[in-house]
Amino acid sequence: MAAVVALGTLAVIVALGLVGQVVDEPRESPAEIGVSAPQPTPVPTPAKADAAFSGPPCKEIAPTGGTPLPDEAGARPGDDGERPLPLGAVEGVPNADRLDFLFTPECFRDAHWIDPLNPDRGTGPWTTGRPFHVREGFINNGAEPLGAGFDVVLYVTRLDGEGPETTFRFESDYVLRGTTDRCGPTYTVDTGPQTCEWFVHEFPNGLPEGRFAIWAFWQAPCKAWIGLGLTDDCADPDEVISLFSSGFDSPFSQEAPVYDGTSAF
Repeated sequence: MAAVVALGTLAVIVALGLVGQVVDEPRESPAEIGVSAPQPTPVPTPAKADAAFSGPPCKEIAPTGGTPLPDEAGARPGDDGERPLPLGAVEGVPNADRLDFLFTPECFRDAHWIDPLNPDRGTGPWTTGRPFHVREGFINNGAEPLGAGFDVVLYVTRLDGEGPETTFRFESDYVLRGTTDRCGPTYTVDTGPQTCEWFVHEFPNGLPEGRFAIWAFWQAPCKAWIGLGLTDDCADPDEVISLFSSGFDSPFSQEAPVYDGTSAF
């Protein structure tokens, strides 16, 4: 695992001055993709309020408050592009610093680094070079893993560099399971804790100083999106597509994170 991560990290650092690949302690215990452009996700009236949501009821929640879309077609590989290590290969996350793409303070998702001591609080800005991880996934209460076609991929774009912006695409590193009350595309309407199958990205070297846009795209076979209520029909039930996403942009500086949930970007 360390060798795979090191190779991916070296490629990205040379190209971008950018990233490493890395995981957060669970709170409790490549298929070719045809990714559709992110659209606001229609959701029913929530049965419960999201832990981080304090605004008015929303008929739909947008995937971002205005972060530019990544260059999917022109994205360069940020790692070796291999499938993630399977469930059971890795037993836990490396540290408590987690970037949560389901943080929803308004009628749009606005990813925050979550306070390890209080999951209702977070910060937008982050510290240069400070390790963190991403773990996002799908509910899976069955005994078997989700299987081929499921993943959460990341796109990382530097917004303040000289010359054209370059987008890097990251496959997840490995798969974990845990129990949480917020898991994937149905997070606003789920009631009670669910078993979540997380696709984990490690960033052991953090990101360098500057401003970065980061997008998470949940991908799955089309037939799975029917079950999730996000489409009614599939021309090809096995085609891997994305119908749910979350993006944000944030500065990385020498400042330490301040977890207040309202940090301005």
